[in-house]
Amino acid sequence: MIELINDKLIEIDDMGNMTVYEDESLTTLIVNMKLVIDDIVIDEKLIEPVEDIYYYIIEKTYIMPDYAKWNTVSFKDKPKAKLLIALNKFIHDKISRRTK
Repeated sequence: MIELINDKLIEIDDMGNMTVYEDESLTTLIVNMKLVIDDIVIDEKLIEPVEDIYYYIIEKTYIMPDYAKWNTVSFKDKPKAKLLIALNKFIHDKISRRTK
């Protein structure tokens, strides 16, 4: 299970051991996506297929943190939910080392 506590990603294994991920890029991504999505919930159960554009936005924001500065554009609830799904997939893939 992965939790977001004080803008830090923490993985809790079956034994209750906690591992803090010190990846500055992931932390920056989460902070930037909070500007867009507002409330971020990290849950593998949220992962489902969404349109490729949402994955693109997440990857672009990860690679280029200034990309999220367009937060003056307000998203409606459905696109925010899709961005959250794409963010969850990206984080889980990154932690599972399925994404470079």
